[in-house]
Amino acid sequence: MVAHLEGEDEEALVSSLQRGMQRGFRAFSFPIPPRDAMWRMQAYVDVIKKRVDTLKKAGGGNTDFVLDGKAMLTPGDASFIATALEREHLLWFDEPTEVLTNDALSRISDESVMPLGLGRNVHNVATFQNLLRWGCVDILRPSMALNSIRQIRRMAAVAETHYVAVGPYHTGGPIATVAAIHLAGSLPNFFAQQVPFPAAEQDRAMRDELTSGNVESAVDGFAQLINKPGLGIEVNEQALGKYSEEVL
Repeated sequence: MVAHLEGEDEEALVSSLQRGMQRGFRAFSFPIPPRDAMWRMQAYVDVIKKRVDTLKKAGGGNTDFVLDGKAMLTPGDASFIATALEREHLLWFDEPTEVLTNDALSRISDESVMPLGLGRNVHNVATFQNLLRWGCVDILRPSMALNSIRQIRRMAAVAETHYVAVGPYHTGGPIATVAAIHLAGSLPNFFAQQVPFPAAEQDRAMRDELTSGNVESAVDGFAQLINKPGLGIEVNEQALGKYSEEVL
């Protein structure tokens, strides 16, 4: 399981990392720093490296990291960053650019050995087929919000024929997290499941209460499948009503 760290600076990210480790997570994704328009690319890479070093030191030798590009970069800049960070041995570079064309993506994949995760905004199987045919993706990232479980299973089956792993993208609620974990258990080419990890204690408590227990946690980095009927959880309807009223 991969917990997504929230925070605008290194201090907040480290704090989120420590909370995640307490919940049993050992892999984390973190956002790429915003770029000042006046920075040269090498200066920007140095800022990213500093963030990576800070998180690695805080996590120790038993943690892995994913750099979340948030589709903010041009293909050229993404290629430069991927090459510069090869020796950091990140799990993958997630959504480095929004440009999903053969020319753009091959520039990144051909110039670097950094694994690429792509597809969080894709809901068309044909688009995934193109990414696989071009050989530009290492981790297929279909979104749990944009695609049904059946659709993601189809995408995973296509990816398996190309020897590509699947790591569904997920930023939704805790019930969807449980569904994602069950889905992961059925995919032979599954790699890692992203799990939302809000910075606010109130948000984390709300998610635990809705599912009548802490289901968004790990044991040494791994999720445990719940061996009960259905999704295996009991939805707290009183909590649903309470938090619905707060939203309204």
